[in-house]
Amino acid sequence: MRAALLPERKKITMNTKDELMDWLRDAYAMERGLEVSLRKLADSEETPFALREQARLHLHQTEGHAESVKQALEELGSDTSALKTGLAKTMESLKGLGTFFAKDEEIKDVLAANAAEHFEIACYKAIRTGASLLGLTSVEMMCDRILFEEEEMAKWLDEHLPEMVTHYLHREAHA
Repeated sequence: MRAALLPERKKITMNTKDELMDWLRDAYAMERGLEVSLRKLADSEETPFALREQARLHLHQTEGHAESVKQALEELGSDTSALKTGLAKTMESLKGLGTFFAKDEEIKDVLAANAAEHFEIACYKAIRTGASLLGLTSVEMMCDRILFEEEEMAKWLDEHLPEMVTHYLHREAHA
């Protein structure tokens, strides 16, 4: 049944490579934007210590992801999009400002981080598929490296979410 969703394999065109480069520019902007959110988690005293440490680790990884994507774009003869990157950073800042006013800011931030990790995973799987169809092995390998770290962060957040919610609710009950 899954095979029915796949169209007949057609010749991969230059438009496909252009589309892949656009996805890579999106990924670069996404990574740079997420640095804003991760920095907020890593620097907030309200964030539980374990999450602050995990956010610091993943911030470092995210900076590396952005550099890897930038390098892949350069190897393909393209560059990053300043407009997309600026918009992504602005959106993450606004999202962070939005949770700032929430009573349960730390929980909203964790939920947003969890959603972002799963979105990143989906994006890199799409990019990897496109790279595979184009025979761009180096981009496939880059996606595999990034996917491993994104999946690890998503798993960490999934596993620790109940603990963070419990910690928050206990603290609020005794406030």
